[in-house]
Amino acid sequence: MSRKIRHKIDTMLTGLGIAVIFTAVLLTGSLGIQIQMPMALFGVLLMETGVWGLAQKFLPSDRHYSSLRNEGNYMLDLVRELNAAAIAKDLGEEDAKRFQATLEKMHESVVKMSGLAALEDGAKPSATDERLDSDN
Repeated sequence: MSRKIRHKIDTMLTGLGIAVIFTAVLLTGSLGIQIQMPMALFGVLLMETGVWGLAQKFLPSDRHYSSLRNEGNYMLDLVRELNAAAIAKDLGEEDAKRFQATLEKMHESVVKMSGLAALEDGAKPSATDERLDSDN
């Protein structure tokens, strides 16, 4: 299911929740408090479901290359680590060992990403990919 559809569902849930709350408030004269309060509570729950984006969590994701995405996220963490190591090296707080170690991890990650680039979720990795996994 596409992200746009899930986003629209979240927006509609929020709008529906607001409409239910307004209905409960506007019908104060004709509804008893025993119906009005649960109705308003239901509206709040619908609204919160939309606001917090719970449709995103309950409806299936359209991602097919999660392994590559996870490795890409790991690479972003390494970029942050490389930056911190470079700053510490430039300030003289530590030597270049941490910087070089992070750089080596980044090279390993790039090689691993090349194996994961066409690997869909649930597919078996090739012999080369299995070798890369055993190296880490």
